[in-house]
Amino acid sequence: MHLEEKKQHPQFKEKFIVESKYYGSELNKVAAAKCRKDIVINNIDLIINDYKANKIRIIESKHSKEQLSTGQRLLLRDLSQKHKIDTYVVFGNYPHDNVILYSFQSKQEYILDQNLLIQFLDNTKQFI
Repeated sequence: MHLEEKKQHPQFKEKFIVESKYYGSELNKVAAAKCRKDIVINNIDLIINDYKANKIRIIESKHSKEQLSTGQRLLLRDLSQKHKIDTYVVFGNYPHDNVILYSFQSKQEYILDQNLLIQFLDNTKQFI
């Protein structure tokens, strides 16, 4: 690839970014409106840093019927594959008695009750 060539990000439609109406924070809204259009602004719900285990996990939470945005899916996939960071999506509704956990590492879905979910969040149960 030549230095002057620009790679087209899959989330872009032609030369325009797909703009969401939902922003996780006011800073996300400013960044999406004012920053370069060849980058993707993402809002991710949860980053867990287990200092004892020296392990970082990134988790996006969605309601049962929701889907990941293209940008979130690509970011979580890339963090998992290229940077070897454990990334997941939890699909479920409060109080999260039953959820589906998707692991980008194993590309598997796991059905968890609330107790297993808490063990996963506590990093005492692994799903990779």
